[in-house]
Amino acid sequence: MNIEALDRAAIIEAVTAEVMKRLGLAEGKPMASKKQAVLLTAEPLPELEKKLKPYYEVHYYDEALRDCDVLIIPTICIQLLSHLANGISAGPRERFVLTMLLKGRKVIALEEGLLYRKYKSTAPVLLYKMYDEFADKLSNYGIRMAKEAELLSACMDEGRPMDMQADPHSKSDKVPDDPEVLNRRVITEAEVKKYRLQNRTEIVIDRHSIITPLAQDYLRMQRMQVRRR
Repeated sequence: MNIEALDRAAIIEAVTAEVMKRLGLAEGKPMASKKQAVLLTAEPLPELEKKLKPYYEVHYYDEALRDCDVLIIPTICIQLLSHLANGISAGPRERFVLTMLLKGRKVIALEEGLLYRKYKSTAPVLLYKMYDEFADKLSNYGIRMAKEAELLSACMDEGRPMDMQADPHSKSDKVPDDPEVLNRRVITEAEVKKYRLQNRTEIVIDRHSIITPLAQDYLRMQRMQVRRR
């Protein structure tokens, strides 16, 4: 066998080994039956791997991945937070996260990984509040926020976020009668959420009240109606 043939054989062997590895068939092992968990990072995180591996086949994100059962976001930088909060598919990472949400896959973000929180003591109040509202939007979109110590239970929990479980038009939910009129000058997202948690599908506000853009987004997403008096 000449050198060229040896090289070709080595390439075929390496490709076959990689394919078998991805299929979970290497060394004659049966195809893995574990669910697939993806860590959205290229940085090795052995502690998280150790927690997940008894229950999941753990992968690190790469652009070739197309699906998983659980997507874990260990770190959310300001750029990623801003893009996701506004539904912007600015790159492969954002596209993968948004696709998993659209597919109804479980997406978990670690609270310790919200990088903007490191600047709480120095950041301008309104800027920090905006990023807080972005984090709330991620929760509203179905991304579960969990502390690292709670990661495994969050992964194993089959439940869905309350906002996703509730049908805003369900007739079986008990809705308080005669909604009060919100007389505040400015209606914020936080105030609207309080009414949504009461299973209300409508808020009544003063005719001069102003609804913030984030509150408007929330109302639209939850299909809530606004009535002015």
